[in-house]
Amino acid sequence: MPDLTTSYLGLSLSNPLVASASPLSKKLETVKRLEEAGAAAVVVYSLFEEQITHDSLELDHYLEFGTHSYSESLSYFPDFATYQIGPERYLEHLHRLKESVSIPVIGSLNGVTTGGWVEYASRIEKAGADALELNIYYLPTSLQQSGA
Repeated sequence: MPDLTTSYLGLSLSNPLVASASPLSKKLETVKRLEEAGAAAVVVYSLFEEQITHDSLELDHYLEFGTHSYSESLSYFPDFATYQIGPERYLEHLHRLKESVSIPVIGSLNGVTTGGWVEYASRIEKAGADALELNIYYLPTSLQQSGA
């Protein structure tokens, strides 16, 4: 049998088959099946910094909506435990994958701010990721902004 060993993101892989970031990595059982089928590594579905920011701002908006109309409305706060805004669910899932499979588990992050992607990248590393796929994303929407 030919030697298919390769290097990817500084990792030594048994072959070049890497399951890329997709919904396939959302379920532990599916990742186990990918490993059994011969995938040498898996890239976990992407964590989107802009989605976390959007969700946080949206929650703030709805928590404040109407609170200036009646003073009593300040006492009707929702149960914050039911809101999953931050990256915790993603980090827990990544950690569970890492504990359950022997192939490298690679985090994936779409970052939009310097401070944000550095913070999330650090947390993904602490969750146990073997490497990080980083997509830096910025969509200029202002016609007044220069191309530079």
